[in-house]
Formats: sequence, structure tokens, C-alpha cells
Amino acid sequence: MIAYVLYGLFILACIILILVVLLQPGKADAGALFTSSVSSTAFGPRGTQTLLAKITIGAAAAFMLIALSLSLPAVSGTSSVLQSGVSDVPVATPTPQPTTAVPTPTPFSTVMTASPQPTSK
Repeated sequence: MIAYVLYGLFILACIILILVVLLQPGKADAGALFTSSVSSTAFGPRGTQTLLAKITIGAAAAFMLIALSLSLPAVSGTSSVLQSGVSDVPVATPTPQPTTAVPTPTPFSTVMTASPQPTSK
């Protein structure tokens, strides 16, 4: 049951992270980063973070922590991929049956021969 809740939170964190990253304003043009302008720095001003930046950090942290917790076998209830092909139930091996000596049948002849006449004594 907890896995379903975590999957729901994981999808919600993904959607929030995508939306917040797409809503953030872009930086100045890329050429401005390589000029010697004193007023603009390469990584932006060091001021207070905007609300979108705080939501981005929270959604990214939630995404990583939920992804880590979903990978745990205790939460998902699965075992290793290497162990998934091996069944825990032992395979029944056939028991050898004792062989009995059965006489092999003699093939019948298709040629009809006359039976020998009994001799009298």
C-alpha cells in the first residue's frame, strides 16, 4: 500500500518539477555571459531566492528521496533481478522406477508352415 502512495507522490513531484522549471524566467542572452560587463555576473545576483526557485529545490529533493525509497526492496516487495528468475520452490525430480525383467515378445512369423507330424513309438 505504501508503494502506491510513493508512486503517486513520485509522479506528482515529476509534474511539479517539470512545470516549475519551465515557468522560471530565462537568463539574459547567452552572449552577455561572456562579456566583461560588471553589472551582470555569470550566475545571476546573489540575492533572495524566488518562490519558483524554492519550489524547484523542494520538488527536486522530493523526487530524489522518493526515487531512492522506491528502489528499496522493503517498499516495493521485490527481490534482486538476478534472483527473480530463480524459484524458491524446489523442482521435483523424478524418482527412478525399479526395472523388472520382462521377457521380450517373440515376433510372429507371417509364413505359414506345416506342423511336424507326431511320431509313434
